[in-house]
Amino acid sequence: MISLENLAFLNIFYYNLSMKVINLAKRFNHSLKRFLFTTSVHVQSKIICNPAKSLFGSKVFRNDFSEIDGFDNIRNPHGAFWDSQKQAAEIYGAKKSFYLYNGSTSGIVASMLAVLKDGDRVLLPRNVHISVIQGLILSGAIPEWFMPEKDDKWDLFSGVMADDVSDLLREHGDIKALILTSPTYEGKKSDIAGIANLCHEHGVVLIVDEAHGALWNFSPELPFTAIEEGADVSIQSLHKNASALNQGAILHVSHHSMVEDEKIQQALNLVNTTSPSFPILASVEGAVSFLSSSKGRKKFNCVIEESFSMIQKLESIDGIEILKNDDVTKLFVSVRGLSGYELSDILFEKFRIEDELCNSKGVLFIFGSGTEKNKFERLYRALKSISSKSYSSMNQASSNEYILPEMKLPPRKAFFSKGRKVRKEESAGLISKETVTFYPPGIAVLVPGEKISREHIKMIEKDYIEVVDE
Repeated sequence: MISLENLAFLNIFYYNLSMKVINLAKRFNHSLKRFLFTTSVHVQSKIICNPAKSLFGSKVFRNDFSEIDGFDNIRNPHGAFWDSQKQAAEIYGAKKSFYLYNGSTSGIVASMLAVLKDGDRVLLPRNVHISVIQGLILSGAIPEWFMPEKDDKWDLFSGVMADDVSDLLREHGDIKALILTSPTYEGKKSDIAGIANLCHEHGVVLIVDEAHGALWNFSPELPFTAIEEGADVSIQSLHKNASALNQGAILHVSHHSMVEDEKIQQALNLVNTTSPSFPILASVEGAVSFLSSSKGRKKFNCVIEESFSMIQKLESIDGIEILKNDDVTKLFVSVRGLSGYELSDILFEKFRIEDELCNSKGVLFIFGSGTEKNKFERLYRALKSISSKSYSSMNQASSNEYILPEMKLPPRKAFFSKGRKVRKEESAGLISKETVTFYPPGIAVLVPGEKISREHIKMIEKDYIEVVDE
């Protein structure tokens, strides 16, 4: 067993001894005892810098291989990776699944490159992740933006409904693809089934950034996945709450997809490193295997039960309010008299509890396969304690006003144009050359090619911004 005592995936790494990728690494490392003069040079070495060795242990380095003889190649899999990804596709009900070792970002960008070419138009809600902006720049696609419904009470975007998409598809007759974020960071789901039907009627490819829905396949208490509801492609982050290592994710192509899986592989090879991380890939395989096993499902059912129980108890406390969402593994909570920023500070400073993100209204907590009962109890006690005190917020935090800017240039053209730095106070009316985002959740305030307004300037925290030198 790899000794990584401080990492969340400890209980699932090397869990299932039948797993292809992990077994292959174990066999080459422990059975053949090769003398490697290959990259990485730390392989099988006893000379490892002490800080890294004390944090990770030595075994993780001995299992960090390159594509040595006999190993499969994730860029053109025919052996262990092929078998493992095929098994994953069967688990997820997909035609094809691809392991990602550069995060969901690589899957989103690759899916766009597989579908869109320079000048193609793509329909996008404004709450897409920054990775979609990267895909626009790389592909040369032209965005047709729309503003999804906003829940002002919580300062959050809601899901996209089929009626909204229907009107937009009639208005724009040359749309090649639609990319949606579902669920949102906070667990709000779009009407994927209804939207998928509309897209396919119009010959539009539906790509779903499902990064925060990686657990939805594994509990009847959670919604159906995008692939189950008719999306062509979906991308899930297994590192967010499914216990894979950071950057571990997975991309799925549905059985009825209009996207060729060969195009996806080609695009992934274009954006990914040629030196993949075998520990990350093994952790992706391990996470999928664990969640689909009887032991994993039992563990995850306990997490779901604990979450339901804690939410029920919190809802009975005066002064605490819970966002109603579609995913019980996401808890967005507010405490009367406190902004989300203030609540976040109190939780960290007094209780050593760190949230995933906060906004003007509340704080988000994420649960997953590594969330133990004692963590639920600690969070509940902290929120109950905070709510028992009387607060009058000194921080009158305003909501994040996402304004739909005027696009003056395509994102790709603006990005590659000559630029100059100006003070933000002098940027009104100029064209942005850079992406400005709130992070997390990674939603763009400005995209390359958009006209900067005085409202945007109020939201920009840095002193300078790069603009197109017209």
